[in-house]
Order: sequence, then structure tokens, then C-alpha cells
Amino acid sequence: MPHFVRYELTGYSYHVTSVTSERRPLLSAPASAQLVVDALQHIRRARCLMLAYVVMPDHFHALLVPFEDNSLSKLMQTVKGYTARMINGETRGTSVWQQSFHDRVIRNDRQLEETIRYIHDNPVVAGLCVRPEDFPFSSAYPGSSTDLISFTAG
Repeated sequence: MPHFVRYELTGYSYHVTSVTSERRPLLSAPASAQLVVDALQHIRRARCLMLAYVVMPDHFHALLVPFEDNSLSKLMQTVKGYTARMINGETRGTSVWQQSFHDRVIRNDRQLEETIRYIHDNPVVAGLCVRPEDFPFSSAYPGSSTDLISFTAG
């Protein structure tokens, strides 16, 4: 497999997505989904700004801005490595995550708003809840922590 070079722009927001191995619904268990939320909150505290996130049964989305000395690859390695070690006991040594992840740079305010809406609407579209704020593994859920100062979807 050829080596993929990831280019990052300092100070930009990135929409990242990571999928479970074979798209198995490993994160449908609330404890597993909460592990991913906890890992995202962990990197948020010292390594990036976290603007939005959602943990779905077989993938997660995060909208983040890496701090200057952190790369997307390092951040995702932390989240995926920690959660794989914690979940792996329940999956008997099989892979938890697909290799790599998808990322997209956010270029303007309109795209930022659309991406936040897309992330928060993911569980609604999947039929997991009626309103984004009803889904407990999302930054739309009341009481969740992000670094987004002000945003009103509507």
C-alpha cells in the first residue's frame, strides 16, 4: 500500500471521520460510545479545540482545530488507540477501527455551519433519535462540552 501524505494547514478546522472495522456496530453499546466521547474530550483539554462531535454505532465525526504542535494523525492515533485498547477486551482481539481516517479542511463560515449541522443531524438521519439534542453521544446533547463559543443552527 502506498504511503499517504497528509497535508495540514495550521489554525484551520478539520472535519474528521473514522469508521469501525468492517463497519461493525461496535459503538452501539453505550459504554463503548462513551469511551469515544471521553477520548475526544481528553484531546480537547490540551491538544485541540473541539467544535462538534457525534459517535454513531459504526463511526464517529469530529470537527476540531489541532493546536500548533499537534497533528490530525497524532490526535486520531490517541483517540483510536485508547478506544481500541479499552474496547478490544470485549471484541476478543479483533480490529476495532479501519486503518486511517477521512479528513476535510473547513474553508469558510458557511462550510463550518453546514458541517456542524451535518454532524449533529447524523443520528436523526440514522433514525437513532428525533432531535439532535436527544442523542447522548453528541455535542448537541445538553451539557456536552465543546469549544464552540456561539452557533445557532436554524
